[in-house]
Amino acid sequence: MRQLKENRVVSGGMTMAEFVARRLCESVLDFSDFLGRDRGLVPIPRSSLQRSDTLWPARDIAMALHTHGKGHGVFPCLTRTHPVPKAAISTAKDRPKAADHLASLQATNAIDLPPHVTLIDDVITRGAQAMGAAWAIWKVRPDVSIRVFAVLRTISNEGEFLTVLAPTVGLVSVKGVDAYRVP
Repeated sequence: MRQLKENRVVSGGMTMAEFVARRLCESVLDFSDFLGRDRGLVPIPRSSLQRSDTLWPARDIAMALHTHGKGHGVFPCLTRTHPVPKAAISTAKDRPKAADHLASLQATNAIDLPPHVTLIDDVITRGAQAMGAAWAIWKVRPDVSIRVFAVLRTISNEGEFLTVLAPTVGLVSVKGVDAYRVP
């Protein structure tokens, strides 16, 4: 996971984002509902404030995917107005809620988005960040259909872990203030 988050160079001299994009293109699985040529790829910002010299794994993944023929284009239209705690190092009760993410995100240039977009992220936990990002876009473009693509998903119950490579289509929803992802 660290290799992905830091977009490290892996075997063959390619970055991890490039490796992921190549593996998806080589796959026999159909990802067109998420990464088809009609879908704008929108990278989800990190939990911290973005600076020009910092890593942005979701953007790197989106750019690599588009370079390999996925998506209509990359639309980095979401920015953080203030940081939120990192979910990965927060206890379950202290993780930012979808509303916290919405309050910290602003959609700019969303008018340029195509009618169908896919939010791109490196890791999805419960989906609060993805929900907040979707809500931020819908505030200015309620007509856009949104899906989410994450390279990795967390699995809390080790009995559910089957293999490292396990593409899954699931659903993220909000009940009360908490986001839930199934599976």
